[in-house]
Amino acid sequence: MEELVDSSALFAVSGHRDAAYLAYVGLHAQQHRGVGGVAIAAADGALVRFRRGPGLVQEAIDGAALLGLPGALAIGKTWGTTPHEGEPFELRDAHDADGVVFARYRAGQVAAAVSGRFTNGPRLRRELKEQGALFHTGSDAEILLHLLAVSTQKTFVNRLVDALWKVEGAYSLVVQCEDRVVAVRDPAGFRPLLLGKLQDAVLIASEESAIRLVGGELRRELAPGELVVLDGRAVQSVTPFAARGPAPCVQEWVGVARSESRVAGASVHDLRVSLGERLAEAAPCPDGELVTGWGGSADGAALGYARASGLPLVHAILREPFTARRFEEPPSGIRDFGTRLYWRVVPGAVTERSVVLVVPSLVTGLGVRKAVLMLVEAGAREVHVRVASPPLNHACPYGVSTPTADELLARLKGPDAVHWLGARTLGTLSAEELGAVVDTVQPGGRCDACLTGNRPLALPTAAEDQLELF
Repeated sequence: MEELVDSSALFAVSGHRDAAYLAYVGLHAQQHRGVGGVAIAAADGALVRFRRGPGLVQEAIDGAALLGLPGALAIGKTWGTTPHEGEPFELRDAHDADGVVFARYRAGQVAAAVSGRFTNGPRLRRELKEQGALFHTGSDAEILLHLLAVSTQKTFVNRLVDALWKVEGAYSLVVQCEDRVVAVRDPAGFRPLLLGKLQDAVLIASEESAIRLVGGELRRELAPGELVVLDGRAVQSVTPFAARGPAPCVQEWVGVARSESRVAGASVHDLRVSLGERLAEAAPCPDGELVTGWGGSADGAALGYARASGLPLVHAILREPFTARRFEEPPSGIRDFGTRLYWRVVPGAVTERSVVLVVPSLVTGLGVRKAVLMLVEAGAREVHVRVASPPLNHACPYGVSTPTADELLARLKGPDAVHWLGARTLGTLSAEELGAVVDTVQPGGRCDACLTGNRPLALPTAAEDQLELF
């Protein structure tokens, strides 16, 4: 696949007797944001218990593990890379390497999970080490726990706020002690975080689809810089950090969020249909005979392109329903091994026809290249690639899993990119055209640094941002 993946997702529950079970289902609903591992921590008012494991939710946490997580409070996280095959890049840093981090300190027990990145994390880690702190993971959540532990504030929430005053970055996070859960969204609102209800229970999730899958109802998004405290009885909201935003990640609309979710209060599916319609205007295909999308996040854009162009929409590429795991390419070099495990082309839909292939993003181009090859092998006369966003030009500096700059297809220009993909033509949206569509639901502020290089949050210097090797 070509769309980006946030590389982590959060879920938290307060006030439900089976909180860990709800967290399990909520994390499963967000599995598309990462399959590297899963961790869940639950609290019963006296103890915080913790379980974690590699892989998919159902692989990492079994029934016995859930039985060992009693209590009405729980937090959880999935992390890692895309559940689809084919991309050469893995998570390049260690910020999400250990998911939920658990610790005991002088005031009790605490667990934390961070989605995104502390941009000043390397400097904070170095300073804490100089003060004698010992680190066991590469997670930013561990930095947060060290800052919380050394705070001189008296209450748990005040210690957390004191710690977060020292943090800069693009993140959402959940923190849990024995008797409460705290959820925080960064002051610019880069990473999404939503609040929902399930009867008397309160839910926190990175995505609306997770709240709905457990039977809950979305109430609202947390505002940039907002902190909410959940103790099983009430929701307390404060804004201890000055808002800098909004600067939500534009990739949420393009391909990260599930189509049934809403971002900034707007339907993701509807916005992707609008992107497809704009794409048909910006990059028409007079020779096309049918439109097909590749991947779930392309469905809306393909529908919009078909509507605006008058071409029929055909589901020519089908997802293999019995493949859930990620597979590495075999040493023997079976051509496009992973792609063939995940996707099938319907030959009768494309034989001797000119196909317009609509995809949400153009990242490395490897996935699109394989899709083009499979369509040609199935009998398509030619394939015209249309992309419902601009090609990625920069790696994300704020925690979204992206390849390095030399892996991006943007390194190839014009005819070279078309030839490399194996396509007849290539058309994309410009950053301005994408922005005009997104402006209909989120006027002004957003983060599109991966497309334009414009960073709404400054990064430390290269020297400050280096993690030590030893």
